[in-house]
Amino acid sequence: MAATQLSVVINTKNAAATLQETLTSVKWADEIVVVDMLSTDQSKNIAKKFTDKIYDFKDDVSYVEPARNFALSKATHRWVLVVDADEVIPNGLKKKIKTLIDQNPDVACFYIARKNIIFGKWIQKTGWWPDYQPRLFQRNKVEWQNQIHSQPVIEGQIEYLPVAEEVAIVHHNYRSVSDYLQRLDRYTTIAAKDARIETVIQPSQLIDTYRQELMRRLFAEEGIGEDVQGVALSFLQSTYQLVSKLKVWESQGCPMSNQSQAEILKSIDQLQRELGYWSAQQKARNSQGLVKKWWQIQKIFKK
Repeated sequence: MAATQLSVVINTKNAAATLQETLTSVKWADEIVVVDMLSTDQSKNIAKKFTDKIYDFKDDVSYVEPARNFALSKATHRWVLVVDADEVIPNGLKKKIKTLIDQNPDVACFYIARKNIIFGKWIQKTGWWPDYQPRLFQRNKVEWQNQIHSQPVIEGQIEYLPVAEEVAIVHHNYRSVSDYLQRLDRYTTIAAKDARIETVIQPSQLIDTYRQELMRRLFAEEGIGEDVQGVALSFLQSTYQLVSKLKVWESQGCPMSNQSQAEILKSIDQLQRELGYWSAQQKARNSQGLVKKWWQIQKIFKK
């Protein structure tokens, strides 16, 4: 019986710095479809070395989701692998994919782990691993939404590949702090336009938003244990959430909230308590004997 055929679909927008490596990693596919989103660099010329199935998405958008379904409509095979222009498919995942599409006709979509390289390091904590993404699926079973960073609607059975480096997509994500900040500004502007928040943003909400993200990234997801990159990402992603709220507030016309200082201070007190709790937990984890007991007790009082 002939092997099941696969289409690889890639959206590009000024991806010349990474696209060659991406396309090289998927040249084994039966079909490569590239949909370009008004690139001004050499992306399309690079793509021409690998495929003649290159299409233009002519709406001027700054994020990929609105172009996903258009790109999928250009694929001709039942099974599709979606790859971003800064991702690489390693050999182990290639072999796994070929087996999966031959042996799983009843599965609608496979979620694949993604290995994010950020600031030159594979980030395994801070909430960035396994970073499952719905990337391998039957074309007529999946439809993307237009909202930024939205998940697709999937009709049918879903399976997850193992959490293992050899079958994970390699994602060359944020390469520099400037790259992160540029995307932060662009993405939060787009998200604010889609937001449906009718109540006035309160000062305490800004503090709570930052606190919740920071405590989760830095402590619960152990960013503190991943050197400069983990600590930096914890604060940067907390800032992302804060800026998102502020841009919604800005879109409302920067209204006054009339919230009392006492209510604002409650949020600050909560931030202090949670910092104390997590600090005590980390110290208990890194101590032994009576010192460990001491910090375990302190953790209880910090709650």
